[in-house]
Amino acid sequence: MGTVKTQLEWELNDPLKLGVFLFGFLLTGLAFFKAALGMGATGMLDPFDQESAVHYAGIIPRLALPILSQEAYSVLVFVAVMLSSLSIRGEMDSLAALTVYSLPIRKWKLFLTKFVSVFALTALSFVVPYFLAVGYVLSGSPSLLRGILGNGVWANILAFFLIAVFYTVSVSLFMAILSPNSFASILGGLALLYAPVILGISTLPPFNISAAMSSYLTSVAYGVGGADVAYGSVVGVGFFIPSALLAASVVLSERRDAR
Repeated sequence: MGTVKTQLEWELNDPLKLGVFLFGFLLTGLAFFKAALGMGATGMLDPFDQESAVHYAGIIPRLALPILSQEAYSVLVFVAVMLSSLSIRGEMDSLAALTVYSLPIRKWKLFLTKFVSVFALTALSFVVPYFLAVGYVLSGSPSLLRGILGNGVWANILAFFLIAVFYTVSVSLFMAILSPNSFASILGGLALLYAPVILGISTLPPFNISAAMSSYLTSVAYGVGGADVAYGSVVGVGFFIPSALLAASVVLSERRDAR
């Protein structure tokens, strides 16, 4: 256990990985901050009346919460692919893996340690900026912020984002395991994860997760239904497929040598 903990600390303190993390944190923050600044009700209360104002005051903010935009997804994909490539292929290309794989620890445990470190850094660079952006934009009205994110809304938004992170990290690590070098790992990961955006495939991230988040926020705003239906549309692609890829990566990592 001590060796695993030491390895995890080493993975999380790698300067290159921390640089990628900082890059993702800043760009994701800008993407969400831009989206959060667009939370407004201009034109929706024309003509103005008190009843409409009260009605929309509780609905508009939740409907306008930032979701998984293409800009944010692009940064997420880049961070996940780069961190995965640095963790798997980067070590092998630099021959550092010869030392790492000589440690008294099974290869699959080393891989899972790398998965945890990549997932943690990617999630932090993606999730924290979202809540910072929303909190900053609405910091002038704490009661409004509590009202928007109350009743479990923040937890469900976090769950949707973690699904997106799990998907991108699992695909990226699987490509890194299969690739012969870092260049192929990066190119293959970016191509595989960003192809749905180019082709407009609505059943794959980011479109299905964005649609699920919109559906959930709409149901919460109007007080109809919950998150069950929204989760049902993403659980297959967002959880089961990445889980299968992660399991396959664990098996492949045990059979892969350090080169």
